[in-house]
Amino acid sequence: MLLKTTLTVLTFGLSTLAFAGPGHSDDHGDNDQASFAAGQPGTEHAVNRVIRVEASDRMRFNPDDWAIQPGETVRFVVANSGQMPHEFVIDTVQGNAKHRDAMMDAMAEGGMMEHNDPNAVSVAPGETGELIWTFSEKGTFEAACNIPGHYEAGMNARIEVSKETLAQNH
Repeated sequence: MLLKTTLTVLTFGLSTLAFAGPGHSDDHGDNDQASFAAGQPGTEHAVNRVIRVEASDRMRFNPDDWAIQPGETVRFVVANSGQMPHEFVIDTVQGNAKHRDAMMDAMAEGGMMEHNDPNAVSVAPGETGELIWTFSEKGTFEAACNIPGHYEAGMNARIEVSKETLAQNH
């Protein structure tokens, strides 16, 4: 019985580590704050503006592109108007592709990835989620729903972070 319990605990622990793959930052600074190519988690008191996003079963984010100033902290309020779950993940195109691959691998093994990444919010049907993000670097990033099939159906949005960009979507 002890052997069976030990094996169960070991298997559960290893499977949990498998879910901490792509899309999850391993780069921690001295304050254990995760860092990402697209910036870092923002704080409530630093929010410069709010962007409301609709995630729908038409596999779209509305709006589907944003212009952000470097250093700007944005609160994304993501409302799921559909009947299926969606997620909103801020990353590079390559980072989101790795995240999708990890989700496909998890599904192939009979599971689903659980998200508590600072750059992602999962939103159940009819619910609203929030993500506060500080865009510290210039570049082109994206928000994506990486649930298998959603991104491929068009559920992604372009985020352009540039000094030349005039703030929009207020």
